[in-house]
Amino acid sequence: MSGSNQELGPREQQIAELLMQGCSNSDIATQLQMNPRTVKAHFNRLFERFKIHGGVKRVKLATLLYRRSMGISLDDVSIRPLSRRKLEEITALPKIDNSPDPGPRNIPQA
Repeated sequence: MSGSNQELGPREQQIAELLMQGCSNSDIATQLQMNPRTVKAHFNRLFERFKIHGGVKRVKLATLLYRRSMGISLDDVSIRPLSRRKLEEITALPKIDNSPDPGPRNIPQA
């Protein structure tokens, strides 16, 4: 991926940090006191700068920014779609039950 030598501006850095913390556009807008459309415009400029197209662009951008922050060379890195085999392996994994624990059951006492 190109663009690895480009520095982020102060506002872009703030947005990048919040993105890597998992914040939504709305969360970022609230925390930085800006319009959500302005946040989206910043993301669109970052996508163009780093040549990120299609797919889950926010994830690709977060991955790229994380690698930059860790000093990992981006010249050797490319984000490719998963192969069909890898996708089948992942989807075959057991599902995680995130339903809340019902807690103790009321068992009638004799």
